[in-house]
Amino acid sequence: MTNTPENPETPTTAGSRMRTVRFESFGGPSVLTVADVAVPEPGPGQITVDVEYAGVNFAEVMFRRGQFPVDLPHFPGLEAVGTVRAVGEGVTGVEAGERVAALALGGGGNAEVVAVGAEHTVRLDGDLAGLDGALAAGALCNVTTALGVLTSAGHLAKGETVVVLAAAGGVGTAAAQLARSLGARTVIGVTSSPAKAEYARGFGYDSVVSYDEIGREVAERTGGAGADLVLDSVGGAFRLSVTGLLAAFGRHVVFGNAAAEDVAFEGNHPWYTNSSLAGYNLGGVAGRAPQLLRAHLEQALTEVARGAVRVEVTVLPLTDVARAHELLETRASTGKYVLDVRA
Repeated sequence: MTNTPENPETPTTAGSRMRTVRFESFGGPSVLTVADVAVPEPGPGQITVDVEYAGVNFAEVMFRRGQFPVDLPHFPGLEAVGTVRAVGEGVTGVEAGERVAALALGGGGNAEVVAVGAEHTVRLDGDLAGLDGALAAGALCNVTTALGVLTSAGHLAKGETVVVLAAAGGVGTAAAQLARSLGARTVIGVTSSPAKAEYARGFGYDSVVSYDEIGREVAERTGGAGADLVLDSVGGAFRLSVTGLLAAFGRHVVFGNAAAEDVAFEGNHPWYTNSSLAGYNLGGVAGRAPQLLRAHLEQALTEVARGAVRVEVTVLPLTDVARAHELLETRASTGKYVLDVRA
């Protein structure tokens, strides 16, 4: 993720104000406040969006906890859906008044107005015209990440076995559906509780088990050969044991660290284990392969719009942002939390 937030306190019109979520120190959900600040104006290559719905992501929990070096005060929010308010210098292909979904990789999406890079904006017209705003906000990071993890990082091939850690979360539920549509033979989910396992089973997994059971489940499902691809956003001590789940030349893709506990792998690890360790970071893709990210954004929203990927969202008012963070951080969440910025 990009570490430098946009500054919502740069005014566009004298006296124009808005509500935004921010935190001025690192810590628990209680550091989040809803503040009254000046409305931003678009810089070169940017647009501003009057936000209707804004997604809440685990990455924002990690920003708030200080796991990433973001500047303070920080204005969280990586996903926004609404109407273009103004267009900055050099922007073409989008106009004021158009309905859009936008990645706010600099933050600031949990606000009534956000400034975003035009290249990270998708117009909700044509095949996307009927896409519900809350679903679009819930899909921007999660479904795009699931698609990138499975394809660009994980190189999923038809007939392979996939294991998804944190199977009941927003990325996990999307990954299960996309893996199936991309030709995976077997998709196994892993969750931290029976309630989450029951929820995750509704998204196309062949089975969903606990972390204690996953070794046996993979062995039984693959005849002892192992999984071809493991998607890991959890981290912690379990990350070290993932290699034991992999088939020869299996891929372990890391795209998060919910446990807030890093682990170390020796440089010889892939050689000794006949495995690959790869990573996926949405902000990193935006910086180094922006055209690929744009293609994945459009594909992700299209899959949701046509019903091929189901996104289950829980909509909360903007003032309940701390509650959303608490549910994510305590791993009590399922699906995706989206803020109704107008409420």
